[in-house]
Amino acid sequence: MNNDDKLREHMKSEPVPEQLRPENIKIMLDNEVVKKKRSGISMASRIAAMAAACAVISGTAVYTLNNRKINNKYNKDDVVTQNDKSELPEKINADGKNVDNNTDAKELTSYMSSAGSYRQIYVMFKKAADEEERYAKSRSSYGTIIESEEIGDVTKDESVTAPAAMDDAGVDSNGSSGIGGGEELHETPVISSKEDNENYEESVKEEDSEHSETHYQEQDVLEADIVKTDGKHIYYLGHESGEDYSYTPVLRTADAKDGKFTGSSTINISETVGIDNNGYNVSVMDMYVYNDMIAIIGNNNNSNFYYGIDYREVENDVPYTFVAFYTTGDEPKLIDVYKQDGYYNDVRISPEGYMLLTSTYSTPLFENIDGASDKRGYIPYCGFEESYDIILPEDILLPVDGFGHTDILSYTVISSLDLNESGKPLEKDIKTLAGYTGCLYCSADNLYTAAPKEENTTDITRISISGGDIVPVAGNNINGYVKDQFSMSEYGGYFRVAATYTYMSKIYHSYTEDEKADLEWILEEYTDERRNGYYTYETGKQDTRVYVFDMDMNMVGKIEGLGEGEELKSANFSGDIAYVVTFRRTDPLYAVDLSNPEKPVLLDEFKINGFSTYMQQWGDGLLLGFGQDANETGRVTGVRMTMFDNSDPNNLKAEDVYTWTGYSDNRIFGDDTVEVEEEWYSSIAVYERKSLLIAPEKNLIGVPISYTKYSYTDDFKDYIYQTRYEFFSYEDGKFVHRGDISSDVITDMYYGWQTPVFDRAVYIGDYIYALSADKFVAAEMKTLNITDELKF
Repeated sequence: MNNDDKLREHMKSEPVPEQLRPENIKIMLDNEVVKKKRSGISMASRIAAMAAACAVISGTAVYTLNNRKINNKYNKDDVVTQNDKSELPEKINADGKNVDNNTDAKELTSYMSSAGSYRQIYVMFKKAADEEERYAKSRSSYGTIIESEEIGDVTKDESVTAPAAMDDAGVDSNGSSGIGGGEELHETPVISSKEDNENYEESVKEEDSEHSETHYQEQDVLEADIVKTDGKHIYYLGHESGEDYSYTPVLRTADAKDGKFTGSSTINISETVGIDNNGYNVSVMDMYVYNDMIAIIGNNNNSNFYYGIDYREVENDVPYTFVAFYTTGDEPKLIDVYKQDGYYNDVRISPEGYMLLTSTYSTPLFENIDGASDKRGYIPYCGFEESYDIILPEDILLPVDGFGHTDILSYTVISSLDLNESGKPLEKDIKTLAGYTGCLYCSADNLYTAAPKEENTTDITRISISGGDIVPVAGNNINGYVKDQFSMSEYGGYFRVAATYTYMSKIYHSYTEDEKADLEWILEEYTDERRNGYYTYETGKQDTRVYVFDMDMNMVGKIEGLGEGEELKSANFSGDIAYVVTFRRTDPLYAVDLSNPEKPVLLDEFKINGFSTYMQQWGDGLLLGFGQDANETGRVTGVRMTMFDNSDPNNLKAEDVYTWTGYSDNRIFGDDTVEVEEEWYSSIAVYERKSLLIAPEKNLIGVPISYTKYSYTDDFKDYIYQTRYEFFSYEDGKFVHRGDISSDVITDMYYGWQTPVFDRAVYIGDYIYALSADKFVAAEMKTLNITDELKF
C-alpha cells in the first residue's frame, strides 16, 4: 500500500474535525478577508495543509494546545468546533475526573484548555457579566446583603485541582483593552554631540570594560530596567519635562570612558515609533541591550480612550504595549516595532534568546461591543507593524470554571519574540490567558502564573517556554495570595511559592426598626433573612505559608503558620533555604529548610523593627535587606538597610543596621500659635529594587534617597528638598558610608518636581555614574570625587 492509499485509509478510520470539513472551510474562506501574512502562505493552502495533517495525526486536538508557530496565524471565524460543544471548557466530577474522557482533573485546571472559537469566549464573558448583574442586585448601599457560604479553606488538605470561579479580584481597573498599529516607521530624530573625541571610532572597537548589570532573580534569565550599559555606552530611558509641562519619552545615550562623557544623544521615542504624544499618550518603562539591539518597552496609552471615544470611530486609538528595537551605539537607529494589546506587565529574556513579553488587557465588559461578531471589542491583537492581527482562538486559554461574576473583561497576553539574529527580531509564539491578571515568575525553562481568585485562593500554572514555544503543562492552586515574583522559585526539579492566607469570617448584623424603615425601598423585594440584616466580613486567621510542588504541579509539601496575624513583605529563595519576611509591628525573618521537599522545616525566626521589601544575597553567609524602618508600635519612621547573618540558618541575626529616620516636632504656644518642624526620608528603592546598586564584587552598595524638611509657624516658613544617591561599602561587619552624589537643594516646594532625581547608578571599570533623566554625573569609585557631568 503506497502513502496515498494509507492516507485515504486513515481518513476513513479517523474522521476529519467538523471545522475542517469542506463545507466549513468554504464558509471560513467566504467570510474572512484574505490578508497578507508574514509567512507568505495563502489561507487556503494553510487550511488544506492543516486538514491533511489532522487526518494523519488522528484528527484530534487541532484547536487544543500545540507548538504552533505564530507565522502560521490566520483569521478564524466563529465556526463551532469539536472543542466547542458547550459554553465552558470540560467539566470535572467529584472524583476529579473529566466527565467526558475520565482524564485527571489536574490536566484541566485553569489555562490548560484552548478556546474552540471566538463565540465560546464571548459566551463565557457574557455569562460572567450576567452573573455580576445578578450579584449586584443582591447588594445594598447600606451594607452587604449576600447569600453565600462561610469563607474558609478550599479543602481540608489544600490540594485542590479544580480551581474556584474567577471574580474581579486582582484586576487592574486602570487597564483597558484595544488595538492599534498600522503606523509608518519614521526616521530616528537624533540630537548628537561629540567633543574632544578624535579617537572615538577606535574606542568603540576596544574590549568592553568591566561594568555593572541588572540583578537577575534567576541566573541567565535576563531582566529589563530603565538603565543599561555595555561598558562603552550608558543608555537611560526616561521622560523629558518641558517648561510647558510637556512629558516626552526619550532615550538618553552617553559615551563613557574613564569617568568622562565623550558623546551623547537623545531620541524622541514618540516620533521614532510614529505615535502622537499629545495628552501624554506614550510612556516608556523598561529596556534591554541584547545582541547588539536596544529593546525599549512602553505603552501607547491613547488618551482619547479615556474620554469615552468609541474605538471603532478613532483608528488605532486603543492602548497597547510596544517594543521598539534599535541598533546599539552612540546614535541608535530604529529596526522595527512590535505591538500587543494591553498595558505592559513584565518581560524576561530566556537563556535561549527569546523575549517573553506580558501585557494586561482589561476593560469594562461589553462596553461598546456589538455582539460576538465584533471581535475587536473583546479579542486582543498582536504583531509587528506589517502583521498586526487578531489572536487566534486556540491561542486563548480559558479558566476551567469560567470567570464567576465580573463586569471586567481581562486578559494577560504572553508573546515570545526570537532575538537570536541581531537586527532581526521575529515573532515565535503567543498565548493569552482569558480573565487573568496576576504576577509572573520566570525560570530558565518555565513561566509560572499566579492568578488570584475568590475565596483567598490562587491558581498556579506552569507554562513551558522551551524553544520559545509557550505551552501550558500543568497547574494546581493554593490557599493564599502571592505577593510578587520573588515569592516564587524553581529549584532542583521543584517549584516553591510563598503566600499569605487570610481567613475571612462572615458576621450577620440585624437591622434596627429605624434602619428597616430607611431601607424599606431596597428590602421590600426580599423574603428571606436579608430583610432583617446584612453580612460583613472581618479578618480572622492570617498567616504565611510555603508550598512545594513537583514539575507536574502535584503538591508534595508545605509549611504553615509563619507570621500569624501578619502579611508577607518579601521572600528570597537561596538553594534549599527560603527566607521569608512578614510584618505588622516587627519584621520577623524566617528561615525554612526545603532540602526535603515533602517536609519543609522552620529553622529559625529573627525579629527586628521595620521590614524588608527586598532581599539579595551578599556573598557567603550574608543577606542584604532593604525596606522601611518602624518603631515598636509598627509605625513607619523612615528607610532601613540591614545586613543579616544567615551563615547558620538555625541562628539568624542582624550584623548591622543603617537607617534614615526623620522626626516630627509640633508645639502649641499659649496664644494658640502652632509651630511645626518635620523631617523625613524616603526611597524609590522601597518599591523599585532595581534602583539599588548592589555590587558585592566591588564591595559597593548604592541607595537613592529623597530628603525633605519643612517648618512653619502659622504661615509657611521654610522648605528644603533634595535627592541624592548614597554609596556604602561593607567592612568588618559594618556599613561604611562612602559619600553621595546630590542634586541641588530646592527651597520652593512647588518646584520640587523640577530637581533631577538620581534614581539609578552603574559602574564601568573604576568609575561610578549616578543617573537621572536630565543629568549624568561621573565619579571615582574610591574617592567619589566628581570627574565629569553631562546635562541634557
